[in-house]
Amino acid sequence: MGIAMEIASEWINNLAVRFLGSNIAARLQKILPELPPEPCLRYFASDTETGLFRALHFTGRATRHVMPESLWQDFEAFYRAPETLSWWLVTGSAGTGKSRTALEFCKALRTGRVAFFHAGKFRISEVEPIAGEDYSVWKAGFLDLANTPFSVWTAWRPRQHTLLVIDNAACNYNARLGEKADGEDAQHNRYNIVEIIELLGARAAAGEFGQFRVRLLLLERDDKALGAEKWRLDWYEKLPKDSPGSFRPGPTPLPATTAEGLLAIAGDMRKSIKQHKPDAPYVVPGDFLDRLRALDGELRPLYAMLLVAYTAENNRPEAARNEILDFVLREEYENVLRPAGLKGTPQVLKALVVSTLTGGKVGACKLDGAHAMWHSGLGFAADGDGDEGGGKDNNMFRLHPAEPGILGEYLVLYGAGRNDIFSSEYIGDGNMCTLIHKAWEVFPAEVFDFFDRCGQDFSSSPEWIVPRFLDVPLAGASASVKLWYMRSAANLMARLDAKGIEAARAILAGMNCVGETSLFRRERARAALGLARVCVEAGLLDEAHMIFMDMKAFGESKDIRALRLEASGCIIDGLGKAGELVKARVLYESVLAAETAEESQPIRAAALAAMMNGHGKAGDLAEARALFDGMAACGASMAVRVQRAQASVSLIVLYAKAGLLAEACAVFEGMRAFGDEPEIRALHCRAHRFLQFFTGKEPVKNAAKQESPPASAMG
Repeated sequence: MGIAMEIASEWINNLAVRFLGSNIAARLQKILPELPPEPCLRYFASDTETGLFRALHFTGRATRHVMPESLWQDFEAFYRAPETLSWWLVTGSAGTGKSRTALEFCKALRTGRVAFFHAGKFRISEVEPIAGEDYSVWKAGFLDLANTPFSVWTAWRPRQHTLLVIDNAACNYNARLGEKADGEDAQHNRYNIVEIIELLGARAAAGEFGQFRVRLLLLERDDKALGAEKWRLDWYEKLPKDSPGSFRPGPTPLPATTAEGLLAIAGDMRKSIKQHKPDAPYVVPGDFLDRLRALDGELRPLYAMLLVAYTAENNRPEAARNEILDFVLREEYENVLRPAGLKGTPQVLKALVVSTLTGGKVGACKLDGAHAMWHSGLGFAADGDGDEGGGKDNNMFRLHPAEPGILGEYLVLYGAGRNDIFSSEYIGDGNMCTLIHKAWEVFPAEVFDFFDRCGQDFSSSPEWIVPRFLDVPLAGASASVKLWYMRSAANLMARLDAKGIEAARAILAGMNCVGETSLFRRERARAALGLARVCVEAGLLDEAHMIFMDMKAFGESKDIRALRLEASGCIIDGLGKAGELVKARVLYESVLAAETAEESQPIRAAALAAMMNGHGKAGDLAEARALFDGMAACGASMAVRVQRAQASVSLIVLYAKAGLLAEACAVFEGMRAFGDEPEIRALHCRAHRFLQFFTGKEPVKNAAKQESPPASAMG
């Protein structure tokens, strides 16, 4: 069969899935020529691929893509590597440009041309061919797992080099666990990406892919707030990292956008806005970067675009994040939703909320075929299966989820329930609870992912937690739904700070009413650890200690015991900083002193360091030194060696301030035994700078410069 017929068949099938739904597409495919099964890809070549916030979505290409040449060089090494199968995980916060970068990678491989932003200028280069062969166009797109049966992975034979982008990898892992597929064997009803990578790796090693290379680019948010738990990257630990298919031994953080790149994005955004607002103010570099830094400490491209959109209408010197998001949401309502037919059709907003909660899995409403929404680009005709209307109905219209993620989250958490934005179409709190409850029941993994991302992006303003999360009635929910909910609650707790202590208390109280299974107890213990940490941060050490004591009721399993030990270490740290050294010692002796298990040693070392610092500040250097020496019994793991190096820096400062420079130098020399890893080297350099300062060999201003990198380093 000719390649043209293959491309036409694939294009028709993808179009049918996109506009008619997967069931109709499956029936349509039966009348097309039979082809070997292929993964379902989305190419995002059309501006009708996205719904709300289209200009800010990565597929809208409202600005040119700012990509450092070094990032392209990494990707070039990835796709040109000799392995038949290779996979690579790239991480970054929401709004940093992961999806847009992957889209540009796909475009470059398909067209043979790549755009760089280098030395303050954009330039276009030709994609170099793989050694030994002429350049051949790749098949490259975003994998649609929902419309790719598991059987594809056992039978697929690539017909050209292929790049598969898996966006939001954690959700695509969690959502497929245990999910049943039509017509699939019971033992093959799981679609999770770990299984797919393992299966493809085995087939590639067996030579089943012939001459063609297959690349999997995995995209996921980083998860610094959860510390060692790193729930969003938990699936990554299950991947075979030692296999030849692993491109990098760990996740690759997306490089921060430079100040020049941010200004280029802002300039492009202004040009786009200027088409309908000629008097949009110019972007003044220094002023703009200062305002962006005040808005978003990470200096993310999405916030640069949001700030330009806001200042085009409201040229105020300062604006809070929620004020800017309010403005963007009102603009979308006035300029997109109302003209498309939202006015007088409140069920459309409900469908939009459900679609956003479930990642587009459900969220349809019944509309007349002549309704303006049909031609708005905000959704597509659906066959009705699994949607609110039930049954098959040609008048069912499915809404795309509101994206980018931060804006979709804001719509559900704050916007859709407010009549000052959505006039008479707003959703009351009671109706919102019903919608969220239904979403939990139908697609709990996707709703878990939604609220997990909300915790990352909006934990600093937790007033949404009670009306959008805790008020949802789950008393009669299935055990599976309750478990997803408990995991979501525990993750949310881990991201709150002292400002969210009331919300944290409410979360744990709500979790205590859900159930008593062992899995539930583990999640409650995780939440209790989170609340203890929040209490310590708020200075409520007695409350934190009571929470720790209550954790005994959760049992003595290995996981819960580890969580209790971590909570004790957190409280000891708080007691040490507060000067409550006797209480700290009592807690240490009763919980951590006799611990010998390897996994508990970093916690034990951190507790000793906290007490060391407390005694040092109190002027008891002898006891501080004894505690420092006691850390040597905590083993030689990387985590412990880093703890000891950090404690060394603290002890050097204490000795130097007391005029005991010989003792400080001896501690410094002892740091050489901790290793030569980058983190330890950095601490060694820091200690060296302190010694230079205290011995008078380094001016004060230079020491301060070296110790505190300028804020502009982020850009």
